[in-house]
Amino acid sequence: MIASGVARGREVPRKTLHLTTASIPLFLWFGAPQRAVAMLLVGLFGVACVVELARRRSAVVAARFDATVGIMLRPHEVSHGITGATWLLATFAITCLAAPLPAVIAGTWAGAMGDASAALVGGAWRRVRGGSGKTLVGSLACAAAATLGAWWLAGFALAPAVGLGLVAATAERPALTLDDNVRVTAAVALVATLLLQF
Repeated sequence: MIASGVARGREVPRKTLHLTTASIPLFLWFGAPQRAVAMLLVGLFGVACVVELARRRSAVVAARFDATVGIMLRPHEVSHGITGATWLLATFAITCLAAPLPAVIAGTWAGAMGDASAALVGGAWRRVRGGSGKTLVGSLACAAAATLGAWWLAGFALAPAVGLGLVAATAERPALTLDDNVRVTAAVALVATLLLQF
């Protein structure tokens, strides 16, 4: 029960911060230059890398880091694991540099909103119904959020947008070592890029 409470205490602020990354596809949708956004993401990723290195090399930095954001870290991120935020920045930066604009918007929206929706809705469902692990309800929330972004923001027709939503849910669902922030963003951006070729 205590472990469950700790997990809930970690996931709500973590996903709230995660949801703020939806500003990236929104900025692009409103007309922010893709190259400028990409450079901003590269810069933020560079800062994240410096912090990751510093917390491994300095006990003082590690203690300050843990005191500031430790509540949001998952167990594998606490000591030598790379944080989800760093993974997310890396994937957003690479996507923004390499993919066409509609694919960037669809991918980053899926990474920001799809993954967070899966965690928040799935977590709420588990608390009501009991159980652990990823839920079908969470996967459906991920698919719905990613579909909305692909259709409304990225400009895909409804059928391809639904397909991209299913790609997001499929990428998010497995409990794999590779961070789901990477999987969802990259998978949706890649498939969206391929769809734009037709």
